[in-house]
Amino acid sequence: MKVGLRTGPPGTVTAAAWSAGILAAAVLATLAGVGYSGSGQERLLSDPGAAVRWGLPPVLALHHLALAAVAGTLIFAAAILPRDQGPKEHPSIKTVLKVAAWAAGVWVMAAAAVLLLTYADIAGRPLSGDADFTDQLWLFVTDVAAGRARLAILVIAVLVSMLVVAVRSALALLATAVLALSSIIPATAAIGHAAGSVDHIGASNALGLHVAAGTLWVGGIIALATAVPALTRPGTGNVAAQIALRRFSVLAGLSFTLVVVTGTISALYRLSSIDELVTPYGVLLLSKTVATLFLGLLGLIHRCRVIPALAVSGRLPRLLWQVLAVELLVMGAVMGLTVALARSPSPVPLEPDPEATPAQILTGYLLPPEPSLAAWFTQWRPDWLWITAAILAALSYGRAYTSARRARIPWAKRRLLSWFSALILLTFITSGPPAVYGPVLLSVHAVGTMAMALPIPCLLLAARPLKLALKVLPDRTDGSMGPKEGIVWLARITAKPDPLLSGLTLGSLTVLFYLTPALELSLREHLAHETSLVLFLTTGILYVNAIQAVRETPRSRNRRPAAALATASAAIGAAGLRFLKPAGIEQEWFAGLGRTWEPSVIDDQHGAGLVLLLASALSAILITVTGKHQQDYLREGLTRRVNNRPGTDSRTGTI
Repeated sequence: MKVGLRTGPPGTVTAAAWSAGILAAAVLATLAGVGYSGSGQERLLSDPGAAVRWGLPPVLALHHLALAAVAGTLIFAAAILPRDQGPKEHPSIKTVLKVAAWAAGVWVMAAAAVLLLTYADIAGRPLSGDADFTDQLWLFVTDVAAGRARLAILVIAVLVSMLVVAVRSALALLATAVLALSSIIPATAAIGHAAGSVDHIGASNALGLHVAAGTLWVGGIIALATAVPALTRPGTGNVAAQIALRRFSVLAGLSFTLVVVTGTISALYRLSSIDELVTPYGVLLLSKTVATLFLGLLGLIHRCRVIPALAVSGRLPRLLWQVLAVELLVMGAVMGLTVALARSPSPVPLEPDPEATPAQILTGYLLPPEPSLAAWFTQWRPDWLWITAAILAALSYGRAYTSARRARIPWAKRRLLSWFSALILLTFITSGPPAVYGPVLLSVHAVGTMAMALPIPCLLLAARPLKLALKVLPDRTDGSMGPKEGIVWLARITAKPDPLLSGLTLGSLTVLFYLTPALELSLREHLAHETSLVLFLTTGILYVNAIQAVRETPRSRNRRPAAALATASAAIGAAGLRFLKPAGIEQEWFAGLGRTWEPSVIDDQHGAGLVLLLASALSAILITVTGKHQQDYLREGLTRRVNNRPGTDSRTGTI
């Protein structure tokens, strides 16, 4: 392909034309997909009218594009673009933040319109302004899961629209982008087209990852197209453009991989055989897949042809604009196909099984077989969120370890082993037998939460990931927040952990989780379950970090740290003792599963109590070892001070 050159960036008319182009591509693809699948046809019962049937999909496409633009531009402003140009802020920052503000406003209006149209679509009522319509709309957003999800998205959009014009620092912009992306959680949990499949947890998680990665990818391309004119101004040598493209290519490559992998997983949940690829749903899926792979090819052209071409000082390769234009149009079409796919009936029916067992009604899954030695190796239920996190963590640490070896930086192999052991244990707890038997056996549930709180954090922190990252990651000097800057911030806020706070937090979390309705909520709601795992892992890391800090800096005889850390041990033990009492914990849930194999519900509860007592003992051992280490350190320090006195025999310590 011959690279043509063009002096100067295109004007604002071209940028406006591209914005109109991506929106037009999205709307046309949406309407074509809805028409092809038949989801826009008049319904025999409870038809909301053509305005709702054909109006909701394009508004959804606009909503998704606006969200992507907000997230992409904020991430670009925080971490991709060079923020400083000498003493001044780089002009590209102002450009992308202006687009972010406009996109946030569009997102708010689109979210409100989607909420209104979604209610009309589900209720089968044409749009109206009468009192009955508004009363039922209020019930929809307060009592129906889909309505509450749409209301949550609208609230997040409003908050982001205010923050995007109020914050300016890289950290605040990145936090705002994360807040915007968090709107994907209620959308995929309650609204996603795979949320009702046979494996609803696996399908929801795969869909959430798919949507998040796609949002980052589309938003990044929009932000890049917005920033390139400011990055390639005459006299700059295109240096800033090269930096931004190299940084974005890493994010785009990761997003592309996640989109393809999670999209394949989601398709497997929605299709029962290869023959279903010729159905309208399958054809739309294949069309979206082909377009996505084509976008991956364009990303490869960016990396292999466009970035080297930008080295031509003072001139702008026409190839960059050609690739960006095609990417925007194809991405708009992919977004439209995504909406059409979500609105199309799947070959695999989502209706509940009329002969569902009690376990299926409560957990959504068939009752697993009686626990046995073989079951602890064969019973798996993939949680794609934690699997993805484990894979990314393994790749990141492995790359950092390799970089340290190449730079001849000493790093113990036992730390590498500790890191991978933690990730294997994390995957086993979240996707293995503990994940399968946890909802039906309280003792296994306690094993999972305590493993997240103690052994896994111990192994993770023993690997010293922050220390390794600080040794191998490069610094950024342009004011943007790179990986090292983020780790420096994280290391700074965890440099002086408060033992009292960490001990009380872990102990209180354990007591509140197991002795309040929080346990039932985590059993019934997948989002609450995932949140509980994150909370136990986070508080466990803070707790172990506090213990580690006391061991490494034992400079005083203050008993406050040990007493504070002992609080967690005592609280976990108290929860365990409560489980040993005859009164049942969540009897309605565990007794209503229809389980016929041992142990009985009360014996299983006693087993859970023993698990918590064992975790309490493990915590006490950690504290004892820490106290012993502190005493040895103080004793050695006293001996050194005595030996250093004038006239002291260093061999005997006598004067």
